[in-house]
Amino acid sequence: MKELVAVKELVVVNVGNIDGRAYLHPKDLDSLQIDQFDYVQLKNEFEDWGACQVIASDEVELGTIAVDASVLDGANIGDGDQVEVTKADVAEAIVSLKLGVEPMAGQTPEECVIYIAENFDELAAKLRNRPMFNGLSLGWTDAGCGAVKVRFLEADPKLQNEVVGIIDPSGREVEISIVPSTEMSFNAVLVLDVSGSMGRKDMLVKNIAGAVEGLKRGLVDSPELSAILDEFQDGTKVSRVKAAALATMLFLSLKISKGWGEQVVVYSFAGEVDQFKIQDPEKGETPVIRCVGETKKAGIEAILEYVVSKCSSESGLTFLSGAIKAAYDSLESFEQNPVTGMRNPTMIVVLTDGTPNKGNGLGVNPIPIVKEMAAQYPDSVLYTIGLGEADHLLLKALAEIGKGSNLPASDLGELWKYYDSLAQNFQMAIKTSMKTEEEE
Repeated sequence: MKELVAVKELVVVNVGNIDGRAYLHPKDLDSLQIDQFDYVQLKNEFEDWGACQVIASDEVELGTIAVDASVLDGANIGDGDQVEVTKADVAEAIVSLKLGVEPMAGQTPEECVIYIAENFDELAAKLRNRPMFNGLSLGWTDAGCGAVKVRFLEADPKLQNEVVGIIDPSGREVEISIVPSTEMSFNAVLVLDVSGSMGRKDMLVKNIAGAVEGLKRGLVDSPELSAILDEFQDGTKVSRVKAAALATMLFLSLKISKGWGEQVVVYSFAGEVDQFKIQDPEKGETPVIRCVGETKKAGIEAILEYVVSKCSSESGLTFLSGAIKAAYDSLESFEQNPVTGMRNPTMIVVLTDGTPNKGNGLGVNPIPIVKEMAAQYPDSVLYTIGLGEADHLLLKALAEIGKGSNLPASDLGELWKYYDSLAQNFQMAIKTSMKTEEEE
């Protein structure tokens, strides 16, 4: 049985470069039942997490944890965030490690891998004192080969869940291999059907109890959201629109703020298309949610409030053509990735029961729209998720034209598994598309 560990809520202080470590007041160290040079886990309300080695310091205020900037960046945790701190579960005897390298300045992956292999001491200096764990991402903006992101891919023995592994990157006891990363930063457009047909209760709640509890704990504390989440009891059925609302929340909990320069846009549609907008402290009202710092937190909370309000008012016709066109048009509103200087590829996810019946000048059939827009935006991929008794033939055809895939989701457990593989499928679709264009 795993021993119980002390948990303490602390406020994060970003203190810049301190060699990948964190500092705690000695009294906080004692209350966490940890010693200097132990490793701790930091987790925010969105379930984003990271780990680092901790040292005692009287200069750190009680109730705060002073953390290296790059540790925070890799964990998507910002200055002033409140985090749960616990002693990390540390694995022993890591014998090999695979790290992925993602170019962030227009280089080829091969150039970066070769440079790092020939100048490994530079990377070893970046990794020193850092624990390895699933989801670890390290931004290395001043690399000699140009800005790159280094990601943990796998270790032997395999690291389970939130267990961390300790290595000496400059020693010879661990074999470290460098390969092109299997992930990339990408923007997302979420399109939520709230038409009348989406009110039908035929979506089975199955195998998502853990995900729902995670949302309750980590996203936003509101009576409206809690009431919606309480409806998702295993074995019951919920309406298609509420399933779409939960799917949107699950997507955000998995996707948002996983890389540099990522942005999200959200639409709902019935007889008309409605674009969600947020008040950005720098840009005023904008449809683009930037997945960083305070904008991330405010954006997620505002999106959830919007989704909750929409999922209780499904009505009207289904203007699918207009919703899809608006989704593609919104790609122009995304800003360039601040590191690469280019716009990230974009994933468009449409959640619908796939029964369009309004064209409003565009035509009821959305196929011509997708043909035109997918050709215009080759760095985008369209995914369709059919809820309930959807027109899966239509949705499958739309996804194929948009270089994506269709999920016929009859229960929410299927949808959760699909989201888990979506980022990898997206990367493959983008790379295949780019390769085809080069061959032409």
